[in-house]
This record gives sequence, C-alpha cells and structure tokens, in this order.
Amino acid sequence: MENDKLLAGDTLHSNEPEMQFMIDSAVPASDDPDMPSLTFRVVVLGTVFTCALAFTNAYYWFRSNPIALGIPVVQLLSLPAGWALAQVLPRRQFRTFGKQWTMNPGAFSIKEHVLISVFANASTSTVYALELIVVRKFWIGTPLAFGAGVLMSLTSQLIGYSFSGLFHRILVEPSAMAWPSTLVDVSLFRTLQALMTDKHGLAREMRQRQRLFWIALAGSFAWYFVPGWFFPTLTMLPLLCFAAPNNVVAQQLGDGYNGLGMLAVTLDWSTISSSYTGSPLATPWFAACNLFAGFAIFMWVITPIAYYANAWDARSLPIYTSNLFAANGSVYDIEAVLRDGRLDPELYEEYGPVRMSTQFLIMYGLCFMGITCLLSHVALNHGRDLWRTLQAAVAELRSGRSYGRSGAERESIAYEHSAYARVPGVWYAGLFVATLAMGLGACQGFGLLPWWGFLLAIAVAALLTVPVGLIEAVSNFQYGLGVITELIAAFIWPGEPTFNAAFKMFGYITMRQTLQLTRDQKLGHYMRVPPRHVFAAQVAGTVAAALVQLGVAAWLMHSVPNICTDAGAPFTCRKARLFYATTTIWGVLGPQRQFAGRYATLYWLFLAGAALPVPVWLLRRRFPRSMWRLVSLPVVLTLPGYFPNMPTHNAAMFTLCCFVFNHILLHRRPAWWRRYNFVLTAALDAGLAVSGIIGYFALQHVRVNWWGTQDHCPLSFRALDQRVVPGT
Repeated sequence: MENDKLLAGDTLHSNEPEMQFMIDSAVPASDDPDMPSLTFRVVVLGTVFTCALAFTNAYYWFRSNPIALGIPVVQLLSLPAGWALAQVLPRRQFRTFGKQWTMNPGAFSIKEHVLISVFANASTSTVYALELIVVRKFWIGTPLAFGAGVLMSLTSQLIGYSFSGLFHRILVEPSAMAWPSTLVDVSLFRTLQALMTDKHGLAREMRQRQRLFWIALAGSFAWYFVPGWFFPTLTMLPLLCFAAPNNVVAQQLGDGYNGLGMLAVTLDWSTISSSYTGSPLATPWFAACNLFAGFAIFMWVITPIAYYANAWDARSLPIYTSNLFAANGSVYDIEAVLRDGRLDPELYEEYGPVRMSTQFLIMYGLCFMGITCLLSHVALNHGRDLWRTLQAAVAELRSGRSYGRSGAERESIAYEHSAYARVPGVWYAGLFVATLAMGLGACQGFGLLPWWGFLLAIAVAALLTVPVGLIEAVSNFQYGLGVITELIAAFIWPGEPTFNAAFKMFGYITMRQTLQLTRDQKLGHYMRVPPRHVFAAQVAGTVAAALVQLGVAAWLMHSVPNICTDAGAPFTCRKARLFYATTTIWGVLGPQRQFAGRYATLYWLFLAGAALPVPVWLLRRRFPRSMWRLVSLPVVLTLPGYFPNMPTHNAAMFTLCCFVFNHILLHRRPAWWRRYNFVLTAALDAGLAVSGIIGYFALQHVRVNWWGTQDHCPLSFRALDQRVVPGT
C-alpha cells in the first residue's frame, strides 16, 4: 500500500511485524455494518457524561489539590447506563426531516459505547483558554469578557479538526500508524461489551479474559490505597537514600522527585503508567529502548557530569528543580522586577538575572535540539513520500476520486470500509473557515494577538502536526513543543505576556488537540465506527465541554470569596498560578534575558539538532539490517523533555515492565500475550482511576504520619555548595 510505504526504511517501522502482531491481538477481525452507531442513546449519554466530566474537572481545576476524571470512568459507567436505556426506552419509530429513527434500536452496541467515550473525551481535560482567562482577571491586564473566552476556546479546540482531516491520509489511514494507546481502549471495549451478551455463549478465551480483567481491576483498585494514601514510600523506594541518609550526593542521585532517580524503585502502578509515559504494556519495545537510552544518557550521564563539574556554577543550586533562582541561590522573585505587570529595566538591573538548575537548562537545550532534529528526521526519512501523499490528497479533493488504492487496500483494517461514507472535505474546510474567523475576531476584538500573529500560530501548528504525529503514532509518545511556541512569541513580542500565552494556545495547543482528535479517529477505524459519526461526536463533545467549563469558571470566579489567593483555600488556583509564573517569565523576561550571557551557548543546539539525524540516516542506509535501523533520535529526545516536572524514578521501572511484557512474553509466550496483554493494562488503569477518585473524596482529609509517609531524601533539594536555603 502506498500509504503504508510512507515510512518505509525508517527505524520506526523496522519493527512492523511486532507492531502488526499488537494490532491483530486487540482489533476485531470482523464487522457488522448494520450495528447501531450514532443513536439517541449516544446523544443522551454522551451529553450527560461530557457535561458531568467538564463540570467536575473545571471545578477541581481551581482547587489546590486538583483531580481529573478520565475516560476510563466513562468507559466503565456508560456500559450499564446504555444497557439500562436499552431496556426502558420505547422502540417507537419517528420521522424527522425525512429520516426515520428510534430512541431504542435494540441491544446497546459496542459502537455506541465507543462513540459515547469519543463524545466525552473532550471533557477529560480543561480548555487551555481557561488559564489565560484566570490570569487576565487576577494578575495581568484587564479581565476578558465571557465572549472572548468562548471564541478562544472554540477556536483552539475545534480548528484541530481541520488539520486532522487534512492529514488523515498520513496519520490515520496507513496501517503503520498504529497509535498503540488506542489498542488498550479497543481491548477494554471488547471485554466490557462481552458482559452484555449471554455469558454461557461466550468463547472460553473471552471468559478467561473477563476473569483476568476483573481480578486485575479489583487488585489495582485495592492496592492503590496502600501507596496512594497509607504507605507513600512504596511510590518511591530510594535505595541510595536509605544507604546514605546523611550524604547530599547520594540523595541527589537517588531521589526520584528532587534528584536523578538512580536505584529508586516503585511499587505504584500510577508511577509506572503515569500521564507522562502511558502504559508500558501499550508501548512497543523498540520505542521503550529509544526512550530509556535518551533518559539514561541525559539524566544519568550528562546531568551529573555537568553538575559536579560545576558548569554554569551549577553546584550552588539544587541538581533537579524547575525553580528559577537569583544570583545568591534564593528563589527568583519575579514580582521584584515588575511594575504594573511589565518588566522594569531598572528593577531588573538591581535585582539581577535569572539562574536555572543544570537539569532545567538541559531540558531547554533538548527542546531547542528536538524541534530541529524532528524536522530534519522527517525531511530525511519521509519528505518525498509526504509530498507525494499531499499531492494525491489535493488531487483527490479536486476531482472527488480516490487515487492509488488497490482493492486489497480498501479492504484493509487501516482504511474505512466501503460501507461507511468518508467525512467530506467540505466539512473540514467549512469548520476551518468558521474557526479561523472566530480566532481572528477574538484576537482583534480583545487584543490577544495581532491578526498576523494568529495566522503565524496556526501555521506553526499545521507545520508541526505531521512530524509530531508520526512519532506519537508509532511510539506512544508525543513530543512536547510548548517551549518552542513560547520562544517564538517571546522573540517577536518581548514584554507581552498575553501575546505569549495566546500564541502558545493557538500554536501548540491546537497541534496537541489535533493529535488527540486523530487518536480518536484511529480508535473509530479499529472499531469500524462510521467516520462521519466519529466526527459528529467529536465536534459536539468539544463544543459542550468548552461551554460548560467556561460557565463553571465564570460562576466560581464571581461567587467564591478571595478565589485564587491563599485566603480563598481550597480554591487557590494552583495551576493558574504556575501558568502565570511561566507566562511572566517568557512574556516579560523573554529569552533575550533568560538565555543571555552564560546560557547563550544553548542556542547552538538548534544547529546540532538539525545535523544529528544525518549520520544515523546514512548509517541506516549503508547498513539496513544493523542496529541503526532501530534508532530514532526524535524518540530518544522525547522523555528528557518532560523533566524536571516528571519524577525520574519511573523511567527505569517503565522500561523494565515493557521489557518483561513486550519483549520476553511477546516472543516467548505470544499466545498468552495476544490473549491477555491489553486486557491486563486496561484493567490496571481502570482500577487505578476508580481508586484514585474514591480515595480523593473519602480520604483527602485523612492524615497518616509514620515512617512510610516520611521524606527519606531530605537533603536532595540542597545545593552541593549551598549559599542560602533553596526556597528562601
């Protein structure tokens, strides 16, 4: 298949037989085109779950200890709800606008189950515009009108659909674009849906899957109360800290939160399968190898060498922190250099420049290197095929015909079946024009960005979607490029924090939203849900979630006394405060000051990143069967980019679990792996999600104080050559 040849010869698909085995293990081999899909039940339950999750997640976003209800909650609760509606709703036929429909087409189907989850997926995270709205209201500039928030939210959330449609043939249709995380969802849907059938009629294999699912879910649910609430030390067992309780160096190396995580072990599934890494059971082994190689090189080799060699006077600061520091080692007080929300040059000269920890500097350097490495890698390995694919897509849109596909391709699982109509290109185009108009109106009407700045942000999002999507579709990891949009905006508009935040929203968040939508479209492919139904559920869910979250934000900001201050606890707006700090740093100080002087050498990493893929590409072409076919530099650079926010001790445990399941068991027990692997990880994740929610509401005020709740690495946050106590 031409699209499947898109990445031919690239390292990412040298592991294609293993990837295909993973797909075959999870995806159903047959389809029923007559199965109900977009029904009255989907609209009702999708709306209910979307609004409920949007309200809950927005409400707790303002609190000092926020939680986020995820899609496993919807997957578990929507099944009995759908089954109940199938029992009570009338089966009377209606006719509306010439279309015949019914509230109850029969048994609740797996396609309805999938669509409800796609519908509600838009509400599992808060809209990015919320952070800018809160910051403008309480800290910077004048408050934004509710209409501005609506326009910003709908633009940043919906314009991604246009890009997902444009790049559909590249990121969704090729079977090589596996999107491994969706395979876990496929297994969960199939396992849960089997419960609604006659149990005695189930195949023995499915009964065994169900048994494992419920046992693992119950075990995960019960176990998380131990490390999550009563024995947190099990979340990180720092062996070096235990061995040397009074040694600063040992604790800097061994702490997984404020150090490098060497010899730190975890017995907590929420740490192994975290939001940073996803499940190791859903990550291909070759991708995990690349990820761990990057982590080990930059975290366990380069960082300690740079720190203990005192590069950039590093030993006067902690080794691993995202805090910014003043010249004397105290935390940088950004308010001390501001006057009326803007940088005062005299105050800045008096207070002094920003200093950063070694690992924080390495993270920024990797971000600089990563963007050019990613573009260079894609250009070398996929440039010609991408250009051909885009040309074919344009020709297809102009003529309305399909080019370059054989009958076998059209029958492939990677493409929509002929029983289902494609989403017309005019739908995507119409949505793009509408959202573009809304974005321009918001930027011009409320001073968020100059009109050309908004168009530049959208162009950046379009440029980065395919390179980042190619990596995520096969490795399960999304390369974070938020720093790049902040850097671009800071150079163009120094001293304008609102412009910086808005540019990041339209440039980076649009790309991230596009890939989330693309992931859901791939799930629809695997489950044979009609593409137009997926599109309708995505758009409706996105609009509903955005409006509900904005409404909750407006209600809380006008009704809670002292909100977003310590006096307003628990509504302290912790996430908004962090956003304010980063926005102020980038928008007020800017890279001209943040990376001036001693840190200016980091800019050379842009050039190094562009050159880095060239020798690997040449070696792969010269030795196509050697280990170089497995090396992917964009994947290598992915994991270190999450630091220093990500705990460092989960990388080794994540890789170990991936090695056991996706290498040893996959090759030595392929039948067991095919039957149980994705069911197991779905059960562990679902049990963890339910346990976390119940524990939050039931135990949030419970305080347990004993050895298992203490900090065992109290010296890890100290500077080796300490001048002042960090944090003062």
